[in-house]
Amino acid sequence: MGENGGKTAHEISPPRDWLWRRDIPDFHPWRQPRCQGLATPGRTCHHPHRFSGRIKDIFLGISWSLGAWRPVLRHVADARAVAITIDDAPTPETMPAMLDLLDHYRGKATFFMSGCRAVEHDALVADTVHRGHAIYAHGWEHIRLDRAGPDRLIADMEKCEALLTRHRPTPNPYLVRLPYNGGYRNATVHRALQRWQPGCQIAHWGPSTEDHLISTRCQSDADIAPQCAAEVDRILADPRLPGAIILMHDQPINERPGSQFKAAVTVELLRQLLDRLSGAGYACVTIPPAPTAPWWSRYALV
Repeated sequence: MGENGGKTAHEISPPRDWLWRRDIPDFHPWRQPRCQGLATPGRTCHHPHRFSGRIKDIFLGISWSLGAWRPVLRHVADARAVAITIDDAPTPETMPAMLDLLDHYRGKATFFMSGCRAVEHDALVADTVHRGHAIYAHGWEHIRLDRAGPDRLIADMEKCEALLTRHRPTPNPYLVRLPYNGGYRNATVHRALQRWQPGCQIAHWGPSTEDHLISTRCQSDADIAPQCAAEVDRILADPRLPGAIILMHDQPINERPGSQFKAAVTVELLRQLLDRLSGAGYACVTIPPAPTAPWWSRYALV
């Protein structure tokens, strides 16, 4: 069971000096249980290892580290723009049509490419760069690299980046998105990424197209357009849309039902999304790196 009796770091009651625990790299004290009796209005928990309700509210949503956090990007500065990010690319069934759609709507996108796919389709990688889009490594196989250990994480990212450098110089600062965005609140992962690409930044997102689920709701080709339209309607109504980083995939890598519809869903979803964004006056841009972050953001990840 290990020295903690099989418990995870989030289940361990924090010591008095929880801010400086080196053995728990990504500790979230607000997830600890409150003392009994806090439901009574006005009562405060005086247990030395737990927070009162008021302090919990103040710190809710913050992850602490000893200076390990890399900047996490969730939006672009221009409220008249959005950044469409496409994970798991490239696939030959959809990528040419996606690139043509982006050209038609005069949009640019940021692609996080999976090495296991890119290695088979080098010409698609080259064409993506040639048309002015940004490309970054998304690992090699689509696995939880945040759980694979720092050495495996770095090796897989470097292996994929080596493919991409055939077509463009390695960007600096480097934008990182691991499969499933795993580890974006894990200080060990941030330290590993800093070792691999000093000065890197984490490309998170705001609205998601939830396209990994669309094909599961399709029973026939007739379902594809209305199912995509429902997701696009939801995104256009999202109050986070101005300046948003939007998540979608090139045929998401998963084993869910409806795989026969994935290619058509990917192309139709991008078509509808670009059409609606254009009609609403948004420009589609690549993700620009963030300016210099404040010093405290290395210690507190909001």
